[in-house]
Amino acid sequence: MMAVSGATMQSAAEAWKARIEAHGEQSLRALLAEWITPETTVLDVGGDAGRYALPLALRCRRVTVVEPSPSMVAQLREGAKEAEIENISSVEAGWEDARVGPADLVLCANVVYGVKDIAPFLRKLDEKARERVVIVAWMDAPPSIFSPLWRAVHGEDRVELPALPELLPVLWEMGIFPNVEIVDAGRPRSTPNLDVALAMARHLLFVRPGSKEDNRPEEAAREMAVETPEGVTLRGHRARPQGVVWWRPDGKAQSG
Repeated sequence: MMAVSGATMQSAAEAWKARIEAHGEQSLRALLAEWITPETTVLDVGGDAGRYALPLALRCRRVTVVEPSPSMVAQLREGAKEAEIENISSVEAGWEDARVGPADLVLCANVVYGVKDIAPFLRKLDEKARERVVIVAWMDAPPSIFSPLWRAVHGEDRVELPALPELLPVLWEMGIFPNVEIVDAGRPRSTPNLDVALAMARHLLFVRPGSKEDNRPEEAAREMAVETPEGVTLRGHRARPQGVVWWRPDGKAQSG
């Protein structure tokens, strides 16, 4: 086996860190500009494979990721190892069951859509934050991209998951009155190719392989799919905004 020099390993780690920065910078710009310092501790709830946690770890003192998926936690650890990021740790658990200490900033990005009992979930976010709670949520839940296929497959309209418009009244009812910053949605959501789109569609449309509905997503998708330079999306699908919802632990919306 060919030996790898320390300089080569360091170069690879730096290249990986650059990729992490490039991937996360646009989405995190509003957070990083004012809220993250080298002394900040972050709790990333539902942090998956580190889309937010890894870029944040390059800028703050420590990030703890709470993530229930073993495969996502494994990817997070692999990414941190490859980039030689040592100030990140993980707790493999759902937020409701996770035993974690407080952090300066508690982040929960694109998680709340499917939470059944949302009030205790939000209250725990609030209780664990020393300085700020930040929730990132789309104007509509991500699975809605496949909603036009739902009727074609199941013969009825889909009941959409709650998203940003439904989140705010819950917070108000709890006595939490957050700031809301609407950020650029960018391009419409897409998948790399039709095969990936079909795999995702079958999963999100609850179609089992070999069932009588199995061929319906493909038939409908081929009629509705549009190829773009960025990938495959559905005809007529438009990007909708994303909201950054934040408040201080006393529940009051404050500037800065």
